Amino acid sequence: MSIKVVSTSKAISDLGVIADHVRKFNDATTARKVVSALLDEAERLGQDHFHRLGEELDGYDGPPAREVHRWVCLAGRYELHYEVLPPYAEEPTTIAVLRVWDTRQDR
Repeated sequence: MSIKVVSTSKAISDLGVIADHVRKFNDATTARKVVSALLDEAERLGQDHFHRLGEELDGYDGPPAREVHRWVCLAGRYELHYEVLPPYAEEPTTIAVLRVWDTRQDR
């Protein structure tokens, strides 16, 4: 079963910041490849048995209850914060990517 993966406006904005940062040190093609790889990682979260990868985070409190995880990917250089919806469901329907960060940058 594949689960729908959506990105929030903040996550899309984060990808733009990452692309700009990568372009400072590389070319535009490399920046596009990094963003594409991050989007692939996000889509992978929607595949069977991948929707609860990474550490569950406490900082996203409810009510209502929220199930938010942190997935560190691409050789530990990036992290995605994502929410499983509905929370704690045996068969979730949606993965919402909340934020995307370069672990080497200040937040």
